[in-house]
Amino acid sequence: MPIYEFPEDGIRSRPIYRPLQPDVAARFHLMVAEGAGAEALARLHDKLPDEASCSIHYLAGSDGPDGSDRLMQLDCQQTRIHFDDAQLADALRRELENASMGTRLYVAGGEGFIWRMAAVGASCGMSEEEVHVERCGSLARPAQCVHCKTRVEGVTTNIYECPGCGLHVTVRDHFSRRHGAYQSVRVDAEAPGELPPIEETYR
Repeated sequence: MPIYEFPEDGIRSRPIYRPLQPDVAARFHLMVAEGAGAEALARLHDKLPDEASCSIHYLAGSDGPDGSDRLMQLDCQQTRIHFDDAQLADALRRELENASMGTRLYVAGGEGFIWRMAAVGASCGMSEEEVHVERCGSLARPAQCVHCKTRVEGVTTNIYECPGCGLHVTVRDHFSRRHGAYQSVRVDAEAPGELPPIEETYR
């Protein structure tokens, strides 16, 4: 099962996310979430076979409800609560580096979080078929400016000022698989200073 699908419209490349489902070929289920993603992991856990082995890493204190208590009640070999994104990523990397064949990674949370954790999986040699993701909570987007390559997390507006180059850029629907972010381009290139209305688009 691929971690995402792309619409066949020839233009938009944004991923299509689907609810997490257990991989029947998995020998070990490594589950990671932030915020509202806790409920997705709980739902996934309920679908695992009784004899399944699993572990959980959860980022508390992020946007959305805190699902720490909910996840601590699940029957897993290990459940770890983290309070720092980088700390969680390091712990995930260490576990994957020591993982056995047949491990599957499941990630649930905001889009930026999903792709940061999926990148950890890829860096540890996991294929797309071994990583499963579900977007939960906010629709805020990770975006990368095509002019200076600055990445910004949690963009909720159609236009934002790039902190790297200072240009006003618009968030396109084109999604870069390599960077795990939507591409942003200068919105007033033809008429500098003339900006369309800035709207909350991705809440």
